[in-house]
Amino acid sequence: MHEYQDGAPADPDIQQDSPAATEASAATQKALALLARCEQCRAGMERKLLQKGYSKAVVSGVLDALEEKGFLSDERFARAWLNSRRIGKAEGRTRLLAELAARGIGKDTAKKAVDDFFEEFNEEEICAKAARKFLSQGKSGDALMAAMTRSGFGYKMAANTIKEISNSEQN
Repeated sequence: MHEYQDGAPADPDIQQDSPAATEASAATQKALALLARCEQCRAGMERKLLQKGYSKAVVSGVLDALEEKGFLSDERFARAWLNSRRIGKAEGRTRLLAELAARGIGKDTAKKAVDDFFEEFNEEEICAKAARKFLSQGKSGDALMAAMTRSGFGYKMAANTIKEISNSEQN
């Protein structure tokens, strides 16, 4: 792939001073500005660039070039997103996978990122944090289990965690 002086991808069939080249350069600059603020995923970046009025063909070429250079990575985005989510949320595997899918992250990429995340952070401890939060909000019984499953924890894990918390509070 050819490049313009400013790093914009170049199609060898496009004149460097053509409107398409100018659009590619502008789209690249916008993409780099977005990446300078925070990690982006391909689907989100594509949506943002299309909303700015760049053509689908130009956006696709720009994103391909950014991925080739390592500036844009769905894997890196997924890891960063999971780490930021960990700070304020207590969510389980199912919810995290669904949230990544909603952001356009592929199933295999999301699964690997979530598996890596739970190798580093204990899912049972996160489940207990969620259960304590819901208990402090006055949830119990079916409402508590519904809240736990909506947060992405499996029924068995949620039930065991609630039982352990109840037993420890009674002792």
